[in-house]
Amino acid sequence: MPNISSIGAGIYTSLAFIDLDVQDGAGDATHVGRGDDVATYVGLFETRSSTSGLNPGDSVPWTVGTDAKAFGRIREFPNLGIPANVVNVPQYGQGASSQIAGQSDAPSLDFTFNYVPEEHKFISLLREGGENRLFRIRLSNAQQVEDTAGVILPYETVQGSGSDMREFSDFFLFGSVASFEIVPNLTDSNQLNVTLTIDGEMRGPSSYTPDSVLANAPVYA
Repeated sequence: MPNISSIGAGIYTSLAFIDLDVQDGAGDATHVGRGDDVATYVGLFETRSSTSGLNPGDSVPWTVGTDAKAFGRIREFPNLGIPANVVNVPQYGQGASSQIAGQSDAPSLDFTFNYVPEEHKFISLLREGGENRLFRIRLSNAQQVEDTAGVILPYETVQGSGSDMREFSDFFLFGSVASFEIVPNLTDSNQLNVTLTIDGEMRGPSSYTPDSVLANAPVYA
């Protein structure tokens, strides 16, 4: 199953987003809906093409969604998830206090890029606009397929009557670009520091489960 099931380094991890406004409830042709399920979100990023005429060993074609865009040349990724907010509670008459879990603060996600102005100017425009977007972080230990636009697609090949996919795990979040800071460097590549804010819970990990029959599209959950 393509959800990561072994220890490895996530050197092929990527970040992408859907360049559509976000609205409450269900989405439509010009909006991403907060009320939609994860399978709907992934359909905005990628769809599986026809498998007719493929032979064992052939790659199964996938197509990038019209509104999906990639963040390229990422140098460092942040921690994913919600950190603990532990509160110490005094216990009078006891030798030590106890602890309870308080309300956790959603983290800011800080990314570092090898800065290329022509490639990364869209990030500055996102920050200036301030609108929420749907973001996808694809955690991957194995190389996937990179579209000409830089969006990462599944690596799926025909195997017998079914197919095999390289493992990855997806995380989805709604948020916006909060900062855009250029760090000139005289001895290394220029860097760009970008912070994403999170609006609500991060959802994941999610991935595909290929069917034993090639013509059947993998189930995403």
